[in-house]
Amino acid sequence: MLTRRFIAVSRLCSTILIGVTLLTGQFALAQDNSQGRYRPDGRQLAQGVARELGEQLYEVRTYDPEPRVAEFSAATIFYPLTLSFAPPIGAAVLVPGYRGTAEDYSWWGPMLASFGYAVMIIDTNTVEDNLEARKQALLAAVDFIKNENNDPDSPIQGRIDTGKIAIMGHSLGGGAALQAARELGDDLGAVIPLLPYCCELGQSFSGDLAGLSAPLLIMATAEDTVAPPATHARLLYDTADGAASRVYMEFATGNHMMANNTGQELAAMGRYAMAFLKFHLDAQPRYEAVIYGDQEAPFADKFSRYDTSR
Repeated sequence: MLTRRFIAVSRLCSTILIGVTLLTGQFALAQDNSQGRYRPDGRQLAQGVARELGEQLYEVRTYDPEPRVAEFSAATIFYPLTLSFAPPIGAAVLVPGYRGTAEDYSWWGPMLASFGYAVMIIDTNTVEDNLEARKQALLAAVDFIKNENNDPDSPIQGRIDTGKIAIMGHSLGGGAALQAARELGDDLGAVIPLLPYCCELGQSFSGDLAGLSAPLLIMATAEDTVAPPATHARLLYDTADGAASRVYMEFATGNHMMANNTGQELAAMGRYAMAFLKFHLDAQPRYEAVIYGDQEAPFADKFSRYDTSR
């Protein structure tokens, strides 16, 4: 009798232990590391946008692949935790501005990955790389994330829809994104230059953007003294008339560094970038009004100019 009771108690304890282990494992897998490896800012901003627009949020993870390419020195990839049977996701690649590092823009990773995109932020070979080098870095990064999709050792293997790739860049990186978009043509899903600097440092824009066909969203600020809109962002927008669609968003206030971690209007910038990707990469029609409709308060009050062309 004592033996049977001991066996029964042992089985009960084992069952409880297994149950606790499973629950603990499930809890660990579901944990959001927004207070851990990456800055919490982007995740918190995403939560606010999700509440406003009723959009689903995903947990986010990161990893730092070894680039082993000549065009850029390092990268961090942020990706959403999606179900194994979920359809492949879109991706965005971002290059920093002059003298900027990937860490300076790290809020963009959890901001966009929370909405279901893989986000790769790269470090250039030197912080003073010119526009041409940044363009080449973006082109290489697009190839790199596609290769990660085929790498059995990559956590994003098979999870990227390589037909849904966007590129982004700030300042000199924004100018580089436009030039890279010219070369990528119809293979690119969207391009988002952030306060773009038109050309090589100290030069005036004298070229064209023929070949740029991807949907284009340019963010600028009327108070930019480094790259004044008239000779940079707005000039580039007007020149890119071959794009499938164009949006020019000019904030009334904010400086040239407003796209990085310490910038002004991060929630609004993230909101519109996400909506632009949802509409153009994922073909979600409800975001058409967010991007192309009449802007209403409180967002309309943030802009000195908001123009679209389709």
